[in-house]
Amino acid sequence: MTEPVPEPAVLGRREQHKLDTRRALEDAALELFARDGFERTTVEAIAERAQVSPRTFFRYFAAKEEVLDMGWTKRRERLHELTTRAPREAADLDVAVAALAAIAVEFEPELERVRLRAAAVATSSALRGRTADSMAAWEAALARGLAGRRGLEHPDDQATVAAAVALGLWRWATRRWVTQQSTPPLADLVRAAADRLP
Repeated sequence: MTEPVPEPAVLGRREQHKLDTRRALEDAALELFARDGFERTTVEAIAERAQVSPRTFFRYFAAKEEVLDMGWTKRRERLHELTTRAPREAADLDVAVAALAAIAVEFEPELERVRLRAAAVATSSALRGRTADSMAAWEAALARGLAGRRGLEHPDDQATVAAAVALGLWRWATRRWVTQQSTPPLADLVRAAADRLP
C-alpha cells in the first residue's frame, strides 16, 4: 500500500533560485531558533544568516513561525489522499499506519532539519501549541480520509479512533527517530510502533 515518492520536477533557474532562497531562510531560522530560542530570534537575524534582506524574508513568509511549516500542510493533504484511495476492505488502523509510513519516507532526508525543528519547538510554548494544532489537523485529515473511502460524509467513531491511535504511533516513532544517534528509517519505526499494539 506504500506508494513511491514521486520524482522531483525539473525546475527552471528562477524557480530553483526561489526554492534555494526559501530553503536558506528555513535553515537559518531553524538553526537560530534551536540555538537562541524562538522568541529571541528576530527576522533580521534570520535574514542576515541567510544573506538576504528582511524584506526578502517577508516575500516568502508572513511571520517567522511560518518557517516551521516545512511542508506539513502539503503532507496533511497527501495523508488524506492516501487514506481515501486505500481499499475499502482494509482495516482503518492499517490504512492510517500505511499512509503515515508513506509520508515518513518523505521525511527521511530531513532528519537533521526535523531535529532542529524539535529543538526550536522546545523553546516556545507558542510553537508547541502550533505543533499540536498541526498534529490535530493531520489526525482530522486521516479520519476524513478513512471515512471517505468507506463512503461516509463525516468520520465515524471507528475512523476517529483509528486516526487518533495512528497519530499516537507517529508521535512515538518520530520522538525515537529524532532523539537516537543511530536509528532505523522513520517508516520502519512507524510500522514497529503499530506492531507493538496488542
